[in-house]
Amino acid sequence: MKRFLALLITFFLTIPVFISAQQNQQNQDKLNSQVIDDKSKDLDRQILELYKNIEDVIANSNIMSHEGVKYLPYQTDIFYGPDRDKPEYLELIKHIYIKEGMFSGKLVGFEEKTLRIYSDGKTINKMETIIKTRNFREQSEEILTVLDPSPNSESKDDIVLDHTRNGRKIVDQKKLGEILNNVDLPIKNEIKGEFMIPNLVTLHKNLLFITESNQKSSKDADKNVADFLKKSTYY
Repeated sequence: MKRFLALLITFFLTIPVFISAQQNQQNQDKLNSQVIDDKSKDLDRQILELYKNIEDVIANSNIMSHEGVKYLPYQTDIFYGPDRDKPEYLELIKHIYIKEGMFSGKLVGFEEKTLRIYSDGKTINKMETIIKTRNFREQSEEILTVLDPSPNSESKDDIVLDHTRNGRKIVDQKKLGEILNNVDLPIKNEIKGEFMIPNLVTLHKNLLFITESNQKSSKDADKNVADFLKKSTYY
């Protein structure tokens, strides 16, 4: 009887400890979840700021007018579309060719990233990144598209991801807000912090390179004209 009473007392004494441990765990999980959410919002703010910086370059440089673009970053092409004379977007295409070996000229594949900016020359209306890889040996192709339909919005949850491998859909028009983002797998935050932000930083640097290089070229041309005219006064 005494043994039974002792067990019963021990049981009732451990119940509050167990409940307290559960509550502590729940509070910790809630705190961790809040940290993840706060991080996501902070990344959104950084992305929005980068878009604003890119808009400033576009607005101040008149880059949507294709005239005068002569210098581009290494392995980069620029296109305007769908109508070159009245473009709705510009594309910066970065490509890397993969060779069979260090001293071989034979191509076995390529990696390509297209940054398509929809703009009226002042603001960015839409931003699309298209990543494509192709292996000639395996006859394989993988395409991943990231579409931001509202770059100037504070939340990036409406970004749409589309992933195709050899013609088969892996991810079909999935919004970023639907991507897993918990303590164990903060995938949404990883996409924002490890892809979107570096991607926009690179785009901003490339646009600055293009505009500054071409502005310098224009200034040099003007100076050459002036020097030539001044020289002509000696004869």
